Amino acid sequence: MKGAVAYVNDQWHSSGLADLPEGPERHCITLKFIIPRDTQFTGLINHVCEVAQQRLSDFYKGRQVTPRPAAGSVVGDGSGDGIELVFDVAPAE
Repeated sequence: MKGAVAYVNDQWHSSGLADLPEGPERHCITLKFIIPRDTQFTGLINHVCEVAQQRLSDFYKGRQVTPRPAAGSVVGDGSGDGIELVFDVAPAE
């Protein structure tokens, strides 16, 4: 079974991590990861969220990055194999 870091690294471009908005204003970032339904469980989804939050914190250095509650099986591709993670990034000071 793949781990959270592998999902984030493997889906860097398709999740939205490779195309983050820049600028000092507040941002709302939505990342989408495909994780097969039969392997989705709360711990894995939470860990993917933590890894993605760290990657966002690295990109938005010095800014607060806050995750919203994770939602599984919501990607609109009809497969139910996705998770959507939403993060709020505070404006730069």
